[in-house]
Amino acid sequence: MKNLVLGTTAALALMATGAFAQTSSTTATFADDTMVKLIEVSTDLDAVQNAEAARVWANIDQDLTAAITNRLEGHLGSEGADIVIDIDEVSLATSFEQAIGSEDAYLKGDILLRVPGPENNQNYTLTVSSLQAQSYYPDGTQIQDITQGSALYYTAMIDAFADNVVRNLFAE
Repeated sequence: MKNLVLGTTAALALMATGAFAQTSSTTATFADDTMVKLIEVSTDLDAVQNAEAARVWANIDQDLTAAITNRLEGHLGSEGADIVIDIDEVSLATSFEQAIGSEDAYLKGDILLRVPGPENNQNYTLTVSSLQAQSYYPDGTQIQDITQGSALYYTAMIDAFADNVVRNLFAE
């Protein structure tokens, strides 16, 4: 069971993937038929002071956009919500120096869900730690063998983040 904490306003129990992502937010509830017209991810990699972290996360904008797009199959259209994500560059560099499998190695971003209607917008900060992303590793993965520069770690972090963005879009 996955837990997704929505700031002080709500706590949702989410089944299926086992990750626990923290968010602080203003919340809105979106219908299962919500359509998405735009997914925009931005990261100022020039602001990342750790050169190795900047190299590893170089494609985060495109990869996170693709991961969210794949999860929204059947919900993409020419009209609908905008998902705008600003990845926290400081967290990319700082957490890159932390141990995998800890709460200190994490991916963090500010999420804006703009949905047509006067009171439908949602803002929150999503943080997914490497500990939480472990549920995305293939069975039998030896965590002590994974580095922050590994494709397995990168993919797990992207997948955990994307899953939680989409869950928040359809949260009840």
